[in-house]
Amino acid sequence: MGWVTISLRKMALKQRVSNLQYRLLQISQERQTIANQSQYTQRYLNAMKNQQYSSINTSYTEALKEAQQSASSLDPTSSEWSAYQTSLDQMSLAQMQQQMAVDSIFQGYEDALMGDVNRRDQQLEAEQTQIETQLQAAQAELESLDEAMEQSIQDSAIKLS
Repeated sequence: MGWVTISLRKMALKQRVSNLQYRLLQISQERQTIANQSQYTQRYLNAMKNQQYSSINTSYTEALKEAQQSASSLDPTSSEWSAYQTSLDQMSLAQMQQQMAVDSIFQGYEDALMGDVNRRDQQLEAEQTQIETQLQAAQAELESLDEAMEQSIQDSAIKLS
């Protein structure tokens, strides 16, 4: 192969290497954007979940205060006191059930979100691996062309004896 042909192939390879490096940069930026959006969404979901917890706890506290006020006149040995204790237990159980329901709902949201994020990230990672392999091959060919070009130039040089 003549050095002109090698030079043309070398230019094409340099363009290919440049394009592959640019795509790797794009993939890296895309993966970072996905990670940032995921973190933002998780913070938002946590804030919404905490807001629901706060609402449940406020309702529970208000109901507990009302029950305590109405029970202040009860005799601790009476059957009404026993009913009062049972109602407190039921309120506490209801609060725990509501919190578990909120946990379940928000865990479902988070699982769905993370499933999508993980799938997209895996796709980008696979593409990144493929491009890195192509980049290594192109860079190896570029190096071999440099050597071939040097050899071609030396072979075509005028030899004075």
